[in-house]
Amino acid sequence: MANRLFNSKNSMFCEKLRVVLAMKKVPYDVVDVRADERKSLIAFSNQRKGPTMDIDGQCIQDSTILAKYWEEKVPEPTIYPDNPSDKGLCLMLEDWADEDLNGAVMSFRRAKTDEDLQQAEKDLAVHLENLDLLYSGRDFLFGRMTLADISIYAQLHYLYTSLDREIDGKYTHVHAFMARMLKELGVPSIKEVA
Repeated sequence: MANRLFNSKNSMFCEKLRVVLAMKKVPYDVVDVRADERKSLIAFSNQRKGPTMDIDGQCIQDSTILAKYWEEKVPEPTIYPDNPSDKGLCLMLEDWADEDLNGAVMSFRRAKTDEDLQQAEKDLAVHLENLDLLYSGRDFLFGRMTLADISIYAQLHYLYTSLDREIDGKYTHVHAFMARMLKELGVPSIKEVA
């Protein structure tokens, strides 16, 4: 039985998982949940949440859980740093990206007024300043691409692909990181998803 990914093309969490699957060369079929208004996803999982995978009839949901599942099944190349304390930090940064950075990015979708947009810009700027410092002098957070980098990339990439926004040019290290990720993933344009 084939692996099936219930996928939404522009979902940052689906993109995160697609990058992990590509790194590990895991074959899968795609079920576009937007094509049928999530009916196939609900029929399979009784939920609307993505990403969801059908793995030999087993329903597994959530990008973090699925990344861990595939790391155990296909350990090379690893998506985690080798050092245990670095792995712990990687997982914390992944969670930060999925929760806090996601909240800042999604505030643009929730914005109803000019004031809301200005506040969203301010909130995101705090995270971008921190990320610019974090990526200063390094290509990836742990020397090579890990789940932390993938999670951060997917959140920031959503700004370009779904919100038609751009990251201010003053965040030079963030821009360099995004360019490295695009190159590493073989994505030809910042407006295209992996």
